Amino acid sequence: MRQAEEISKDIWKLAKQEISCACPFFAPLLEKIEILGQNESKNYGLDGFRMWYEPFELLNIYQEQGRKKINRMLLHSLFHLLYLHLAEKKKEETRWNLACDLVAEYTIDYLKLPYLTGEMQEQRKEIYQNFWKEGEGKTAGQIYESLNRYSETEIENWERIFASDSHELWRKLTEEEIEGLKTQWEKIIAKTGSEGGFSKNKAGTQKGTTKEWYELQKKKRRDYNRFLQRFSIKREEVQADLDSFDYIPYHYGLCMYRNMPFIEPLEYTETKRLEELVIAIDTSSSCPREMVQFFLEETAGMLGNQGNFFKKFTVYLIQCDSFIQDVVLITSMEEWKRYSRNIKIQGRGGTDFRPVFEYIETLKQKKKLKHLKGLIYFSDGDGIFPNQEPDYETAFVFLGEPKENIKIPKWVLPLSLSRTK
Repeated sequence: MRQAEEISKDIWKLAKQEISCACPFFAPLLEKIEILGQNESKNYGLDGFRMWYEPFELLNIYQEQGRKKINRMLLHSLFHLLYLHLAEKKKEETRWNLACDLVAEYTIDYLKLPYLTGEMQEQRKEIYQNFWKEGEGKTAGQIYESLNRYSETEIENWERIFASDSHELWRKLTEEEIEGLKTQWEKIIAKTGSEGGFSKNKAGTQKGTTKEWYELQKKKRRDYNRFLQRFSIKREEVQADLDSFDYIPYHYGLCMYRNMPFIEPLEYTETKRLEELVIAIDTSSSCPREMVQFFLEETAGMLGNQGNFFKKFTVYLIQCDSFIQDVVLITSMEEWKRYSRNIKIQGRGGTDFRPVFEYIETLKQKKKLKHLKGLIYFSDGDGIFPNQEPDYETAFVFLGEPKENIKIPKWVLPLSLSRTK
């Protein structure tokens, strides 16, 4: 049971991390949510900022439906909290529960983040059309009133489709707890709004947009570090684990037996860092030289932080226009420091992203990349994308938003980078 709890908590942590990376304006709210477990029923849900769930049931869902389902589950409850559904009560509970679930699922689907929560089902899209017109925003209260027009059979069918978490925990909240919840949420929304990237009228009350940008211009280095965690792995690394070191027997041995400690620090510790990464830079003529130089500066900042990587790592730095122009293998901070002193921009031709993906496949076939989890591609996005989704995550970093006529594949994670002084 203990092991199931630990694994399930890691699953929730991963979901928090992925949602924060894709939608950083949710990070302050997610940080507040405490993952507890030990729910008597198989359902999960929030009572304020506490998440209750049954560990074995969560493991079954993760095994059968994958991480995107867990992301959706967490977002579903998150939107109930965001819209303060927990604080409202209606006479007819069945319709109220369905109205809240409809709004939560509608918001998730119209965020249009398939790499995070999966594709929207056509059946759901048809049901949404009963309640929302193009670009229209509606609250759970408005949906609740609209449900009067539909039969019990339709409502029961929609319950099966849209229900996710348990709303029973909401009813256990006292008036005092509800007021406290509202106060905490107001503080969070004020803080989030001041940092940019969120609007009260955006998610759930307005039609979603395909342009959800992970903005790196504010607190940039912290955000990069958080984003890079999605490509990291856990591994034991040789170094003193001072957190597990007991000073009492160590000091006692030195005092009693003259320089003979009873215990030495552990020579290894388990850490979560990057082992393999590919960074590609678009050096085509569509990217001005100053933009490419800026991309190189961002790469330098990323690679210059030892805390992101194990002592020995594998990073391929690729310059590409319509052909591979330069490839550098970096395996340590020392190598990066030497290379960074004499970087030359090579390219200035057309734009084709496919050679980078083909080159990565060659490296994988030759076993030069064994555990690749991510590719970061700095570009303006104006080029030819591969037709097939790779088996690793792909993030395209744009300087600002790409042009409107550029079609970005659904499996690409778009990141927006702004130049700051």
